[in-house]
Amino acid sequence: MRSTNRDIRLFGLNNVALESDLRKIESTHEVHLGHTPAGAPEMDETYYPQFDAAIRAEAASMATHYRVFYCLENSIRSLISEVLCEKHGEDWLTDVVPQNVRDHAEKTRQKEVESGISVRSEEPLDYTTFGELGEIIKVNWESFSDIFRNIKALEKVISTLNTLRGPIAHCKPLAEDEVVRLHLALRDWFRSMS
Repeated sequence: MRSTNRDIRLFGLNNVALESDLRKIESTHEVHLGHTPAGAPEMDETYYPQFDAAIRAEAASMATHYRVFYCLENSIRSLISEVLCEKHGEDWLTDVVPQNVRDHAEKTRQKEVESGISVRSEEPLDYTTFGELGEIIKVNWESFSDIFRNIKALEKVISTLNTLRGPIAHCKPLAEDEVVRLHLALRDWFRSMS
């Protein structure tokens, strides 16, 4: 069953990558290929047009990288939750996740609660950073060794992805070489799986 779920996640992520490429072709050639739903929500036309056209174009090109990373990061969270719950039971979070990771997640959640905004999630794992997700896997390597081929290779891939995540998460453009590196790192991520 778990390999079926993993295959479904891989299929979904591959589709996200294909959609990203289609959007890039649409943007580059200023064509609409009809792959987006007819009822897709429009950008907020009250404020969006007031931003400089170059910034809007940069945002459009970066959006594809954000979507891919969004899918990757959340699929890793799902994988961790699924594997650790299966192998360690319902209390896996308190039993096998390092205390410093749990403390940081709780502190982040509490800041959101105190800010008065809607909290992002009721799941503590949703408050972990990308780097912390890698730490959870490394600390629980015996639970993940049937999914990933080699811990050193996985550490390298996660480190590269975490570095590339910075500009994406902090609204800065990726250099052309880094876009290539992101695609290679994503390929390495999938290759690292058994």
